[in-house]
Amino acid sequence: MDESHKKDQVSDTLLLRDAGNGGTQCDLFLKLHEVISSLESCAWSWRSPSGSGSVDGSDTPSGNTTPCGAIMTFPLLAGLTEELQKVFPHDDKWLQSEISRYRQENAALRDKLRVTDREIDNSKLTLMEMMEEKDTLQIQISKLQGYLQEEAVFSLPTSMSSSPDCAELCNPTTETPLAVNDPLFSKQAPISTLQNMIQYLQDLSGIQPSLPCTPELQPSNMETEIEWLKGKLDCLKRLNAQLCATLEECKSDSGKLSMQLGKLESTCTAFRLALQSSEKCLKAYSVMLALTEAKGDIILGQMSDGDILNSGWSSLPKDLEIKTKLFMMEVKKTFRQDRTKLEADKGDARSPALPRFYSPWLSEEDEQMLKNYVQHLKQDFASISVMENLQMGKGVHSEIAHLADIIKTKADNAIKVSSETSTSCPERLLRAQIVQDLFDTKEGLAELKASIQLLQTEKRALELQSLSYLEEEKAYMLIRDQLQQELSDWAQKKKDEDSGLEHPGYGRAALGHCEQSVPHTDMQRLLESLARGSEMKVHVEVLSKELDELTCRVHAQKAQSAKIIIDFFKAHRNLFITYQNAQRKYHEQQRRLESQAHMMSQCHIQQLHDLMQNILSLQAQQTARETGETSL
Repeated sequence: MDESHKKDQVSDTLLLRDAGNGGTQCDLFLKLHEVISSLESCAWSWRSPSGSGSVDGSDTPSGNTTPCGAIMTFPLLAGLTEELQKVFPHDDKWLQSEISRYRQENAALRDKLRVTDREIDNSKLTLMEMMEEKDTLQIQISKLQGYLQEEAVFSLPTSMSSSPDCAELCNPTTETPLAVNDPLFSKQAPISTLQNMIQYLQDLSGIQPSLPCTPELQPSNMETEIEWLKGKLDCLKRLNAQLCATLEECKSDSGKLSMQLGKLESTCTAFRLALQSSEKCLKAYSVMLALTEAKGDIILGQMSDGDILNSGWSSLPKDLEIKTKLFMMEVKKTFRQDRTKLEADKGDARSPALPRFYSPWLSEEDEQMLKNYVQHLKQDFASISVMENLQMGKGVHSEIAHLADIIKTKADNAIKVSSETSTSCPERLLRAQIVQDLFDTKEGLAELKASIQLLQTEKRALELQSLSYLEEEKAYMLIRDQLQQELSDWAQKKKDEDSGLEHPGYGRAALGHCEQSVPHTDMQRLLESLARGSEMKVHVEVLSKELDELTCRVHAQKAQSAKIIIDFFKAHRNLFITYQNAQRKYHEQQRRLESQAHMMSQCHIQQLHDLMQNILSLQAQQTARETGETSL
């Protein structure tokens, strides 16, 4: 922040030096730059005051120690302003642009400072929570140390006190290797080590509850047990490191998820505010449209009657009068706080009022207030893009609080289980319960992802709705202009025809009187509005023709598509019928061929049988002939 402010000061100094053409002008701009720097330091100190109410010079963005009393007085500033006007008499636009640019930069810097302050406050709260949790865990560690020492004392056999080795082990002045080297007895050990050790010991299948030692237990068994415990302790350390890494990953994922939820909530809030501003603006436009139509009708009636001086607003509808009164009361209630400021601005910028030839239903102040109200709504709509990055929704905070409660509950349960396990060995937790907890966590993450997708869909719907509102507003304004033009043309034409047919001379006299009474500016505005109305009428006719062509084209396409679909279904039905007929013919032909083949096979078998009979008879005749020849 300090580096960016210094760069801005250097760029401003270079610009001011380049703008001057002499030594006096350069000195003048240097003085002006000093005045601006002092004003910025005063504003910075006022934005972040100290607890005692005094302003410290070290809080300024540039590091200067100039107090607020060193700011130049008003007469000196007025003299510098006059000298600047002498040097640059024709550069008001440039100065205004520079002032607006500096205002925008200051606003952006203020927004960044607010965000930074908010982050610092959140970090402080998180640090306090961590310190409280650390104190609680230290108390739990001390309790666990007491429990472990009691178990170590009670596990020693009473009969081993006579031997020297056992005396050394039971001597309270000597320290065991486990008590010296075990990191669990140090107060700096994290509570996650204890929790992971307890869970790991519960999941082990070979661990057995400690029983009181018998008198026959030898020192070698104690040494082997100590070595076994050391090995288990190393395994627990490795497991603790892995679980710490997993915990850090979960923390980073939860942080990203909370950031995304916050952005989505702020975007939805911004679109909701934009929708409200657009609805208010549309309501104001509807009231202004009704007043404009009524005013146009009255002006046309006055011009047709020829008596503008004596005619008033008697033809204004009663419902419109009530509607306008209610709306103006709402506008005044909205602008009640800034009423004095608006009156001062109107008193300074008010031009000499032109004489009106009619009795207006709304005063100039009411019309100006209505215009300021519409401008205020537009400014609110434009400022929503800046606000949507600064606001945070309450849904994300509630979700984060819920997750924090779940984590705290799990931690308390783990501490409780650890204390119970240290005093008495309960039943081991099943591995299936841990797996079930993991599945529940995955389901919760899936639900959060689904909620994010729903929020994105809602955001897209709101965007489309706002765009449709803008397009509808433009269409309504176009229809309003067209209807006004048609109404004015019709009324003017009807009045001209009636006046020309009944009283030709009186019509010309009234027309001359109207031309003399109506100012030239009003006539010019009326002609311009008529020209714009004719242009809009042509444009609307072109759009209506295009719309008709488009509808005809769409109807033709629909008819063509319907015809294609009907033809498709007809072809499909014919194809299905043809397929059924072909299948029936195929089955009939197949049966006929099978019957023919069966008959041919029967005939073939019969022929073979006859042939065999003939062969046998011929063989018998041949044998008979041979036997007769031999007998002769």
